[in-house]
Amino acid sequence: MMPHALLFRSRLRRVAWLLAALFAALPGSRSSAAEVRALWVVRTGLTSPAEVDRVVEQAKDAGFNTLIVQVRGRGDAFYSSQILPRSVLLQGEARDFDPLARLLAGARVRGLAVHAWINVLLSGNFGQPLPPRHELVLHPEWMMIPRSVAAPALHASGEARRRLVREAAQGSDAEGYYISPWAPGVSEHLEAVVRELARNYAVDGVHLDFIRYPGPEYDYSHPALLAFRPRRAGRDLLAAPQAEPRAWDEQRCAGVTALVARLAAAARAARPGLLVTAAVVPDRATAVSQRFQDWPSWLAQGALDAVCPMIYTTDDRIFKRQVEDARSAAGPDKKVWAGVGAFRLNVEGVIEKVRLARAARVDGIVLFSHEFLREHDVSRLREALRQTETPGPSAALVAPGTRGASGRW
Repeated sequence: MMPHALLFRSRLRRVAWLLAALFAALPGSRSSAAEVRALWVVRTGLTSPAEVDRVVEQAKDAGFNTLIVQVRGRGDAFYSSQILPRSVLLQGEARDFDPLARLLAGARVRGLAVHAWINVLLSGNFGQPLPPRHELVLHPEWMMIPRSVAAPALHASGEARRRLVREAAQGSDAEGYYISPWAPGVSEHLEAVVRELARNYAVDGVHLDFIRYPGPEYDYSHPALLAFRPRRAGRDLLAAPQAEPRAWDEQRCAGVTALVARLAAAARAARPGLLVTAAVVPDRATAVSQRFQDWPSWLAQGALDAVCPMIYTTDDRIFKRQVEDARSAAGPDKKVWAGVGAFRLNVEGVIEKVRLARAARVDGIVLFSHEFLREHDVSRLREALRQTETPGPSAALVAPGTRGASGRW
């Protein structure tokens, strides 16, 4: 069996050549200068100098013009930070290895734009130890709390609180521990993270992800409940949301919207001209009612320069409807970069989703992420491209690929 790092490199190399042919051959493309062709680069591609160099080289070869690079994954840093702890995934590397700095240097030589991807409210994985300087170790009171454990969590210690949240999250959509935008100090902390990144690194943009709640059962933390003032005297904190559910939902939406505006302002103040984008739930009704993520209002208010709806369905009809709905919800003068869940698709599926997105007149395409093709997809890809390609050297840039085992961010 190949070691994990070698297997990753082999898969990434094969996928890069396939994507080069894909982007070159698809019809209906806008000009290369106008269309953003971006790749979400997950933190596992930043774990060594060799991995970073390969990501940059292969992205360029594949026809991408933008890298969206995950530099804050789970409350940790893949760059030199005075605020966040260095990621444990970098433990085997020299202390002076700075993944973001190295990637930026390589990308500049190759003409690639780089956006710093920040997982905002998602802060830690379940079942994995947190580094000593981690925000949830220093501030366990920052944790988002599900309703089912709100009462015992109020007086629980840090480790006990994490256990309560972890157990309550079983079977839910929560992907780990989240921090609450209502907890004192959280907004200031996240703003400092954004400022540090934008000041110290010449990135072209800041990309906000997990700028949402994990679900409607969150956030019943004490700070969030205190911020929701019961309108009737004597009502206890836990009863208030149930008594006034609409106002409760509006507060949760307002908290996320205020945080987006604050982080966007901090990024632009630190580096004027920088773009601010966000990965969002594509369906507006679901985004607002289930994740408290009113992203059309973020665009309308000017907090965002573009949204990246994560349209990860495998169904072409659903994809077409969702990308058209996202385009409509964004407004005619706002930018939409369509997120394609390549990890769930075969080669023909990726090609068709890109075609559908371009037909909806989006401003860019973002693929998630590196590993999505299998060995036996190659002949089908070649046949599909042969039917649409124009003469040129790109037709020869096809090599075997594999499908990644996971779509997790």
